Amino acid sequence: MGILVRVEFVVRDGREQDFAAVVRALAARVAEEPGTLKYDWYQGPGYVVVLEEYTDAAAAIGHNEHVADLLAQLFALADMTLLQLHGDVTPELQKVLDGLPAAQVFPPLG
Repeated sequence: MGILVRVEFVVRDGREQDFAAVVRALAARVAEEPGTLKYDWYQGPGYVVVLEEYTDAAAAIGHNEHVADLLAQLFALADMTLLQLHGDVTPELQKVLDGLPAAQVFPPLG
């Protein structure tokens, strides 16, 4: 089963251009990931949203490892206020989520 992710960030004042540059770098690097099906960023009212889709939990973990340096830069520029993960969460993926603030897991209904 695939993994769907929705993450919200509030960008720190005056850091919008730096944040956008990191987002562009992330999008370029993510294009190299065969297990990433969707990786789209959107501007909301006062926050930014990224919608992600992975073939499975291993692909989601691989993504975090592949872009760890860029994610560190992103977290220096913005606060993650929400992370929603929809799908089957393996123990390995749960370990990744345990290190992130505001993570919510939504397993399938049956």
